Amino acid sequence: MASSITKKLVALSGRCNIPQKIRVFSTSRSSFSSSDYLQTISHVPTMHFQPAIPQLPIPTLQDTCQRYLATKYAFLSLEEYKKTEIVINEFERGEGRELNKALVEQNKKDTHTSYITGPWMDTYLTSRDSILTTNIAVLLSDDSRPAYMHQILRATNITVSLLRLLKSLREEKLVPSVVHKNPALTNTQEFWRSVGSMSAHEAYRHALKSNVYPLDMSQFQHIFNATRIPKPIRDELFCDVTQRHVLVMCRGHLYVVDVLEEDGSIVSGQIIQAHLQFIFDDSASSPPQDHPVGLLTTQDRDTWARLRKHIVELSKDNQDNMTLIDSALFCLCLEDDSKNDNLEGLLWRGTFGNAGNRWLDKTVKLIITKAGRTLINCDHSSLDGMTMSKIATEAFQDSINRPVVSPDGAIRNADHSQTVRKLEFNFDTVIRQGIEKAKVDHIQNNQLNVQSLDYKKYGSTFLKECRLSPDAIAQLAMQIAYHRVNGNIPVTFESCSTALYKHGRIELIFPATSETKRCAEAFNGNTSVSLAEKVSLLKACSDKHRQLAAEAKAGQGCDCHVYALGTMAMKTGMAIPSAIQDSPFADPEITLASGTTGTNIGIDGAAYPPETCSGIGVTYSIGKEDMRWVGTSYKTSPSLSDFVEGIQQAFDEIHEVLEKASK
Repeated sequence: MASSITKKLVALSGRCNIPQKIRVFSTSRSSFSSSDYLQTISHVPTMHFQPAIPQLPIPTLQDTCQRYLATKYAFLSLEEYKKTEIVINEFERGEGRELNKALVEQNKKDTHTSYITGPWMDTYLTSRDSILTTNIAVLLSDDSRPAYMHQILRATNITVSLLRLLKSLREEKLVPSVVHKNPALTNTQEFWRSVGSMSAHEAYRHALKSNVYPLDMSQFQHIFNATRIPKPIRDELFCDVTQRHVLVMCRGHLYVVDVLEEDGSIVSGQIIQAHLQFIFDDSASSPPQDHPVGLLTTQDRDTWARLRKHIVELSKDNQDNMTLIDSALFCLCLEDDSKNDNLEGLLWRGTFGNAGNRWLDKTVKLIITKAGRTLINCDHSSLDGMTMSKIATEAFQDSINRPVVSPDGAIRNADHSQTVRKLEFNFDTVIRQGIEKAKVDHIQNNQLNVQSLDYKKYGSTFLKECRLSPDAIAQLAMQIAYHRVNGNIPVTFESCSTALYKHGRIELIFPATSETKRCAEAFNGNTSVSLAEKVSLLKACSDKHRQLAAEAKAGQGCDCHVYALGTMAMKTGMAIPSAIQDSPFADPEITLASGTTGTNIGIDGAAYPPETCSGIGVTYSIGKEDMRWVGTSYKTSPSLSDFVEGIQQAFDEIHEVLEKASK
């Protein structure tokens, strides 16, 4: 996800010179034991390609201006478009040239990173909105063996699998993230042995010649022991990799439990299972948590920063508790019910639900219901979808293939006094009132709708046979559906990873084009459009989307560049140029925020909140023979159910057109 350019710049005004604070500590290497690592152990260091990954390119100013102008065409009248064209041409010849020159010069000095890294982090860390508005949830597939879905059993197995991922990563035994164009030819021991014997730059060049594309892995350093700490003006990313404990939450109570030994090896799975069962039972026998402190993490960042500071100042115990929370490997949330365990209910639970049993600031939250249904919630300021998917698929596959505990084993006796600690806070009236307000705000302001669609008629196989881009048609179906329900084209973005480049994050594809507008109008009531014309329109939409997606993936979109120019203006003391800030050229509110989740093994769905109060958030996956959508909206948005129904109708109609055309 990413905010509209104007919205981001306004949020950052006066803040972009504040340095980022990240504290990272070293950790020792432990002796090798195969049970402590993921099953696939790399013989090439995890970060082998990292020094050779190129910088994210800065597009030419001319290309960016033309691309940016094109994103407005579907929303402006001809008269408005002509006026906007004049504004952008003046920007390109004038202040835009000066700003771009300064940006290019700065980028030459910052060869260790990308030109968008700082502005991107500022976007999230300076946002004062609740972290609920940006966190992402992923639903893991169920274990096919019902007995392994017991809550504590599954919590133990996935916890250990996450710890194996941790150790594989930190000891450089995790296979480097790459894209194989021909995996049958290159994802082989021979390929990995050859690149492992080369220097980073030699290995990178050899990989490209072999149609293998290494991906940036810098985000992996923010997965474990990491927390986003609320601060006035700008939050802080904190990471302490020396710590060995996990934060466990159950019924609003907080515990920490050691899961790594002093030498760095993983605590026995049977012992971890015993500790988690003890925590679950202890929380059940404890008085109800009337004021769950986790609720405060749902508040806007300034309110939470003020209350957190007050909590820490109340007592030394409170301060120590916060330190333990911040430095925990990750947060494990054990739910005490299985209500609404269907797809929509689970993804609601993973994004907004049961806020008193969450510590949303932790980078990774593992949520497990009483029925063993499992979600991972991540802080988007640190991690993008590709990294989240890696975490989810690795944890799922390893927990299925190599569970450390089984239904047949009895829970062992363990000394909980030395390794489990319940966190008790000292609260005063200010904090109790703050928690009560957070509870009311969460109920009143954060009512999220979630709806899904499983489309079974066809998928990527049929669309590829028709020589159409499946992703383009998925996006087009959303355009047609929204136009049918609301009578206009939605301002839309699709997230696209730029992980091919150093510190690459997200570039935006803007799928609402003149081609999709004409196609939506043709499918929505224009009976004069012939079958051949509709096929031609579908082809034009597909070709255009392929072009936009290829440009974005190659760092040749427009959103990042324009945003960086705006932040450069603030950094140098200039006013934000009117070409970026003033209507009608400024970005309108994003109506439809979308992103594909791919078809990753072990992931049944994902969700994130809409970009705006009146918008819709959509994640989707395209299988060979089917497709799945998950939509989210707030109560103030247009009808989500009508939109989802419209997507199904659009796909039916597209299928009908293509079937008739093939006869």
